[in-house]
Amino acid sequence: MKISVIGGGASGLAAAIEAERTNKNAVVTVFEKNPRVGKKLLVTGNGRCNLTNVNADIEFYYGDASFAEYALTKYDYESNIEFFNSMGLFTFSEENRVYPMSGQASSVLDALRFECENLGVEFLCDTFVSTVKRNENGFLINGSIKSDKEIIACGGKSSKIWCQCYCYE
Repeated sequence: MKISVIGGGASGLAAAIEAERTNKNAVVTVFEKNPRVGKKLLVTGNGRCNLTNVNADIEFYYGDASFAEYALTKYDYESNIEFFNSMGLFTFSEENRVYPMSGQASSVLDALRFECENLGVEFLCDTFVSTVKRNENGFLINGSIKSDKEIIACGGKSSKIWCQCYCYE
């Protein structure tokens, strides 16, 4: 099985790790438009990278709660900490925010990258995904790359250049 992850940021790398861990025989490939995965992760939390919030609970969510309820219920802050601990990244809390013990975002990126590499996740950097089309056999990326499953984790409107991938059913 071929699983493609579009976006090599924190969520894309975490998704690639989970996809590989739960699909042992899969070939997981991360497509990243930048020359290197995790570039923006290095500046999060003023370079300290707050991983989660102790109050990551549906009652503190501002927006469409039904949209976020499944994820926030299934993946609470403790499961996020367990995920990072499973890669050897230890954490501490400060003012309800959870940071890597080193206090450096680069530790988070290293843990994610090294786990991807240990699991055999492939990185295709400098690769902009412009189209994803669903067909009877799965998906076709940029008109020629075949994939059985797709995970789209290419950012949101808060970033300067947000996801510009055009997806078709």
